[in-house]
Amino acid sequence: MYESHSEYRRSFRDIVKGFTKKDLDGNILYIKHLTTHDQVDLEDIEKAFYEKAKKRGLETEKEKLLFLEKEGSWNKEDELFIEKQIDFIKNLNKTKSQLVLKSQIDAQQKLIIKENNILNKKINEKNTLLGSTCESYAKQRVNDYYITKSFFKDDSLLKPLHSEEEYDNLSYSEIGKLVKIHNSQFNNFSEENIQKLILQDFYFPYMPFCEDTVQFFGKAVCELTHNQLKLILFTRIFKNVFDNNEDIPDHIRKDPEALLDFASSSKKGKEALDKYSDQAGASTIVGATKEDYDYMGVKAEKGVSLRDAAAKKGGTLNMNDLMNISGA
Repeated sequence: MYESHSEYRRSFRDIVKGFTKKDLDGNILYIKHLTTHDQVDLEDIEKAFYEKAKKRGLETEKEKLLFLEKEGSWNKEDELFIEKQIDFIKNLNKTKSQLVLKSQIDAQQKLIIKENNILNKKINEKNTLLGSTCESYAKQRVNDYYITKSFFKDDSLLKPLHSEEEYDNLSYSEIGKLVKIHNSQFNNFSEENIQKLILQDFYFPYMPFCEDTVQFFGKAVCELTHNQLKLILFTRIFKNVFDNNEDIPDHIRKDPEALLDFASSSKKGKEALDKYSDQAGASTIVGATKEDYDYMGVKAEKGVSLRDAAAKKGGTLNMNDLMNISGA
């Protein structure tokens, strides 16, 4: 992860061009960015590696799990725990998307992180027990294959660094060197960094053109790389946030997660205020602090808050209390 403006500009340039330029032992090489069509080819190749491993006698994941169950080191309850944990985290995220107050959103996010850590620990335990299977072998081989096949000698991406025969004869150390170079730039194009790129000042002039991929990239959407698709989609999302929200706090304008939370919170906050105003003439939200209102980008009318009034009445308010507060 990085914060340098020049690095974000460089990543933007690479995304637009569809490749990244790298130096290998004094030679300039070009790493092609993956497209949807490439992904389909890789799935076919992964299947071939899987069948190859199976013919050589390597166990499948299903076969290995049956062995582990008989051995007593992994069972159906462990597998069920992973499934339930995944569903639990999905529900936590769903609940978070419905929250209004910043304090509630922050608390929910902490819980999501905690539960994700528990899930990842269990999955890592499973993978360690499984060891090498047909599935893991195929995934590793296709990953190495894709990486080595991503390297080209020219910026037109027409001259592969290695022919099929040369690739088959590469040593593990040679493949490892290419994998290391490829992975060194991979994080630059993570969803998080692409989102941060979009929120940089230099990128704002490009935002109005995000609806037309031909105008933006000079090619149809079905020809875009995965990185180009992510750039366009997230640009549209953040453009919508800026177009539909006023008074966005300066300190979150370049924080993707906070900005998206703000947009969701602001919309729900205004709806909640309208609801209270319609029903009781009071434009306050129970439990909301000044920080919560600022985060939502809304202002509550001056006066007695429902929370403070409820506290004075022992924790509850009846309809007459609400009418008195609202001046009805």
